[in-house]
Amino acid sequence: MKRTLATFGILVIFAALLAGCTNDQYAIEKQFWYAQKQADTIFANPHATPPNELQRVIGVLGRFAQRYPETPLSLEAEFTIARLCLATKEYDAGRKQLQRIMEKYSKNTAICSEAVFLYGNSYELQDKWPLALEQYQKIIHEYQFTPRGISMPMYIAEHYKVKFEPEKMRQALQDAISHYQTLAIRFPNSQLSFTAHTLIAQCYMGLQDWQNAIGALDTVINRYRTKAPVDEFIVNKAVIYSRELNDKATAKEILQQFIKDYPRSGLIATAKQLLKKLE
Repeated sequence: MKRTLATFGILVIFAALLAGCTNDQYAIEKQFWYAQKQADTIFANPHATPPNELQRVIGVLGRFAQRYPETPLSLEAEFTIARLCLATKEYDAGRKQLQRIMEKYSKNTAICSEAVFLYGNSYELQDKWPLALEQYQKIIHEYQFTPRGISMPMYIAEHYKVKFEPEKMRQALQDAISHYQTLAIRFPNSQLSFTAHTLIAQCYMGLQDWQNAIGALDTVINRYRTKAPVDEFIVNKAVIYSRELNDKATAKEILQQFIKDYPRSGLIATAKQLLKKLE
């Protein structure tokens, strides 16, 4: 969870959709860097941070966001405030900050989905999974076309895997398959469809349902070989035949054809090594 809290720099990408700033960019970035350095000190040892120091740094970030509302870094500062609250176990304050972000950027689904995700994380940190799950389901239903929305079913399944709850993990993966199949049908021949089919294959592999995993990989390979790189899927298919189904003859055939059809692939060396082990 600490890793989750510490990796929200990607949100700057979403904020780039906002209007550009008119102030001197270097000076603004320098101020943000100074504020972020102070926040990083707290992240490094959150539980030893005095309450007044937390509030001081939150104030620095808040003033920065208010002074430069049109800059992409303003959003990052606002999220950093929420992350600081969660890292120091000020969960209610963190959720209030995230609620303000959702209200302020209500028309930006990507930003809102990240705020809801962190809102759910706050409950996970308190070991309140049912409440966290409510937030994650909200992302799936209300922000399903955002990057976070697309990955959310897999995140839920991974939670159950880490918690050693195999039956719940299997059910979550089955639910994910149904969700991704619906997306693939609604948006055929699209980037979303390609992603959905890819995730379906991953779900079947997570279930160790190797025949259906091969079928899902075949769908990706056959439908998208002229539209997107499919090298990885072909090699994965060979690996499944070799290691999981103990069908070395088929694996060998797939790899031989792959080497012939994709001589410049970045996976050519891997394919040759795998083939050598089969011979």
